[in-house]
This record gives sequence, C-alpha cells and structure tokens, in this order.
Amino acid sequence: MATEGKKLTTILSIDGGGVRGIIPATILAFLESELQKLDGKEARIADYFDFIAGTSTGGLVTAMLASPNDENRPLFAAKEITEFYLEHCPKIFPQTSDSAQPGRLRSVSFPSSWITAVKEWIQSVWEKVAVPAYHDAESFIHWAEQAIFRPKYDGVHLKETIEDMLGDRKLCQTLTNVIIPSFDIRLLQPTVFSTLKARRDNLEDARLADVCLSTSAAPYYLPPHKFEINSFSYTRRFNMVDGGVAANNPTLLAMVEASKEMSLNEKDQRLKKMDCSKLLVLSLGTGSSKRNNKLEVDDPKLWGLFKWFQGPDDTVPFSDVLLTATDDMVDIYLSSFFQGSSNFKTNYLRIQTDSLKQTEASLDNSTKENLENLEKIGNELLKKTASKLNFETGIIEPIPEAATNEERLIWFAKQLSDEKRGRQAKISN
Repeated sequence: MATEGKKLTTILSIDGGGVRGIIPATILAFLESELQKLDGKEARIADYFDFIAGTSTGGLVTAMLASPNDENRPLFAAKEITEFYLEHCPKIFPQTSDSAQPGRLRSVSFPSSWITAVKEWIQSVWEKVAVPAYHDAESFIHWAEQAIFRPKYDGVHLKETIEDMLGDRKLCQTLTNVIIPSFDIRLLQPTVFSTLKARRDNLEDARLADVCLSTSAAPYYLPPHKFEINSFSYTRRFNMVDGGVAANNPTLLAMVEASKEMSLNEKDQRLKKMDCSKLLVLSLGTGSSKRNNKLEVDDPKLWGLFKWFQGPDDTVPFSDVLLTATDDMVDIYLSSFFQGSSNFKTNYLRIQTDSLKQTEASLDNSTKENLENLEKIGNELLKKTASKLNFETGIIEPIPEAATNEERLIWFAKQLSDEKRGRQAKISN
C-alpha cells in the first residue's frame, strides 16, 4: 500500500480462536463487499490496510488475505475464507473418538511399565475426582493415555493444507505488511513475524507456511512446529507454539510494531507518540462464552490438572481463562486510549461477542452444525449495535445511541477508500 499522501495509518487485527475464525471471516467478507461497492469488484482487504495482524487462526486468515497469487493479487477474496473453514476444519479437528481416524492420534507406544503406572495413578485420581464427561475409569484412562502423552490432534491435514496453499512463498512477499506472533518454547519468549523485519533481515524471512503452522500450534490441541532459517553460514532455529500464549488479541502488538517500524523512517513520525487521530484500527474478535460461563469453584482443593483441562461441554478452562484475559486487557487499554480523544473515538472499532454457548466457544468443535452456526453468529453480529467492554463487570455492552456494527463498517470502508484515493492522487500529482 503506497504511503505517499498518507493521512492515516490503517491497521486490521484478527484474534485467535480455532474454528471460531469463521466469525471474523464473515465480518471481513462484508467489509470487502462494501469496499467493492466503492472501488470495484477487484478491491481486496490487503489493498487498504498498512498492517494486518493475526494470531493463531487469525494469523492464517492474515496470510490468506495478504499472500500473493501468480498475478500478485491476494490468494483469497474475503468471502472465500469461510468456505475454506467449512471445508477443512472437520479434517483438521475430526470429531470422532476412533483412534484410527486420520487426524486423531493413534494408540501411544510406551513401555508397559509406564502405562501400568499411569493407569494405576489415574485409577487412584478417579476415586477422588469424578469427571462427568466419562462414565467409568476405563474410558477416562483411554482418554488420559492420549491426552498425557500426545496432543489431541496430529496436525497432518493442517500442515498439508497450508503447505499446498502457500508453497514456498516468503514473509517478505506479502502484499501488505503482516504481523503474526508466535512463541518459542526453547527460548521462552514471543517471536513476532513481520514483513518489514523480513525485508531487512534474511534470518527473519521465514516461509509463510512455517509462520502459519507456528502461530496456530495450540498447546494440547496441535503439535509444536519446528523449522530453521539458513542464511550464509548462520542457522536460526525455531521451536514454536501458538501465538495466543503471548498475544491472542494482537491489536496492541500491531500498533506497537507499526510505531517501531515506521519510526525508522525519519519522514514519517505520525506513530511515534501513538497519536490516535492518525490511526484507523479495526479489531475483530472470535467470540467468548463469558456470559454463559459454567465454571464454578465448588471445592478449591479439586482444581488440579484435570479440572483446568477438562471443563463442561468438553471445554478447556485453562485456555479459556488465559485467552479471554489477554483479549480483554488489550481491549481495555485501547478503549481508554481512543476514548481520551472525543473527536476520534470512532477510529477504533472492536467487534466481539461474549454470548457464545460453551459448545460454540470450543476451539475445535468442527461439526457441520457448529461451523454453520458460527457463520450465522458472525452475520448476526453485524446487525447488533456497536458495543464496548464494561471495565467493571467485564461484560460487552451496547454503546448508547450507537450505530450497528454493519453501519460502522460501512463508515470504515468509506474512510479506507478515501485514504487510498488520497494516496493515489498524491502519487499522480
């Protein structure tokens, strides 16, 4: 995206959330359709945003929006992303207990003494802690053998699909600047994959396939992703897991990275002091079940490993708590930042729902019914009044007398189109 004549720095951010990526994909399809009404049917999301940030499933959406095809246009139109999810999620997260089913993990081969010891330990735990999802200790032991020694899914279909889709495309080739966080478990620190860093340093220029597999390697669900970058005589090694452990809502990260990168250009100082009048930020959540949360601390003594990783309706309380907390902290900060200037409150739009049912909030519920329902939720979210997080209650509430999310996105599309036209006019002059 050309920067000549720039008045605004435009940022799109997409949260992590597994199959719930269908929700922001639906919203992006609407935004792109509005941009096409203004600028023609070939308009694409990547033509309008200076930075697109995405974590986990949001990182995959980011790559789909910004990766070039053979004509140097985006690989996917926004409306095609939902179709991608509907086709591939059931294969990435197969909903069957059959251990021989592709995608699910087969029986684990460990020394019999280990298995015996684990079974005896689980049996003793079972007698103390009743887990409602399992009718007897034997079925629980079968689940635990898999859960303790391997991730829930083998990740083979995800890897094959991403490799086939992205091939050897590199981070430096994206059509606009992307920012995709992951976490290196060997170094115990976040790694931020960035187009601008990749263009400056060969050791930052990973294959987009490796970036996507890194940011989506959700602990417990999918295996970590390991790869290397070789440059001259130096090798950089990566041992990566899901970016959600560091920045599930990457909006603030995108703003900081944009500020850091653009401050390198002495002619462009508009982000050095994070001036909200110079920013246009769209942040898309993947939904949470905060309003319908069923977690209850009956006996604190029983909140050990199993309670944290096996909640009601096959949920994982540990990840729900961790991801919701980081999402809300970012929203709290940015809402305060933009609310501080009454003239530019509308420059930040966060679209999120906290009304998902427990089954809808699952990262891996890939049943046809649930995936279609998530698409419906995305469309219904467009019709709802724009909302904001109540800092005291933690609940997302409608903004009094505000427009709907759909109307706000129509306004957003007009700002994006005007910004692009202004840059093009400056170049022409």
